[in-house]
Amino acid sequence: MTAQVLVYPALIVILAVFLLITVPRDEFRLLVPYGVVLGGLVDFLFDRLFSSLFHVFSYTNLGMFGVSGQLLLAPLAWTLIIVFYLYFWPRDHRYLGYFYILAWSLLATGYSQVVLQLEMFSYLPWYYPLPMLLLFIARFAFVAWFGKRWTRPE
Repeated sequence: MTAQVLVYPALIVILAVFLLITVPRDEFRLLVPYGVVLGGLVDFLFDRLFSSLFHVFSYTNLGMFGVSGQLLLAPLAWTLIIVFYLYFWPRDHRYLGYFYILAWSLLATGYSQVVLQLEMFSYLPWYYPLPMLLLFIARFAFVAWFGKRWTRPE
């Protein structure tokens, strides 16, 4: 196994440890279903749509974490990312939310470059940076809109 295959497990461990330290148990339990649906399921559908149907991108060199050309750990990573994203959402500052969405979209676009440089991911040249960034903005905006229904327990 090469070190590049350990990028997603390392991301998952870092996110899980950080979430367990910062997010209270009651809120974590409330946010995990949002993470599973808005993170893992949406990522799976997004991957299937853009990789299998449109052939915009594909995973390469997945090692033991690859299943049928898909990365097995990506939905789990997105689940934790969405839990993290929703927990720290700036509820009291409406306009700060726009910058929050943009910041997370830039972070996701940048992370895709890390995975690309490690040769775990490839995509058509026209897809980066603007179309990818716009899709991440739409994705995080949808999560924010849908996640508004979640309220913190008092």
